[in-house]
Amino acid sequence: MYRIIILIICLSIILNSSLAWAEEGYFRKDTWQSIYNKEEIVDYPVIFIHGIGGKIDFWKQSMKTIKDNYYKMKFKDRDTIIHDFDRQGRGYSVWGISYYSNQVAEEILLSDLDLYAWRVKKMIAEIKRLTGKDKVIIIAHSMGGVVARRYMTLDQESWNSVYKILTVGTPNQGVSTSIGIVGQLEDLKEDSKLLNLLTNRWEELSKHSSYQKWGVIGAIDKTMSFNSSLSANATDSAGPGFVTISSAIPYEWQAAIEAGFNKATYNTSNFGFRLVVDTTHMGLLFHPGTFKGIDWALH
Repeated sequence: MYRIIILIICLSIILNSSLAWAEEGYFRKDTWQSIYNKEEIVDYPVIFIHGIGGKIDFWKQSMKTIKDNYYKMKFKDRDTIIHDFDRQGRGYSVWGISYYSNQVAEEILLSDLDLYAWRVKKMIAEIKRLTGKDKVIIIAHSMGGVVARRYMTLDQESWNSVYKILTVGTPNQGVSTSIGIVGQLEDLKEDSKLLNLLTNRWEELSKHSSYQKWGVIGAIDKTMSFNSSLSANATDSAGPGFVTISSAIPYEWQAAIEAGFNKATYNTSNFGFRLVVDTTHMGLLFHPGTFKGIDWALH
């Protein structure tokens, strides 16, 4: 009996070590080279999108891990796109894009998410033209996920242009503390006109999809005592604009917690990929769980 107990303990240690190694492996460049060499991997451009007040380099560490020479694209002014594509990425390419122009502070106050969604549409059309690909993969953090999903619901062409989307720490159902006095903050309020429109259009378009193209990752910062109950209002401790787990993983936040932290679930009723992790809002930008979601998006 004693030997059996020892054997079980040893197997548990080995299994946990293997899982830890697998997660740590996502931080290695050669891991991503191996992933991209698999036959079942798609070669669509992978596009990273930042959140509110952010910039392309917020995703820099993750993008460089996947591919050293990633590309950047943004708006020089309200209508002019600039990029650094060198035509070497016509196989598979990684992009960081920004929906802001150079007047970020002004736009945070005066612009709304529909404007950003239309800018994303223009940039994705340009990336498709440059790379010769007919679809893209989107990895979006925080408000960037709302912008990206709003882009996808603009029209059927936009929906069809996205192979998969992974939203990371995104307030899909709004933010209760949003003061709503300017465009994008008004759009981020719970039950806002934009969020209701997005949700209705998403449900309509997804009915005709042959697979679940939406993946979600939500975070709960367990170091904060107010998150100990793991309720719908548990947050990733992002500050005034915190994202609750029920907003990051709508419809299935409780099922995600019951499945276990850091344990991915695939092909649920609403998502192709679902995961809750123990980290902060900004910690999601370079996290093994996020890499696991990107791995899903490439299949």
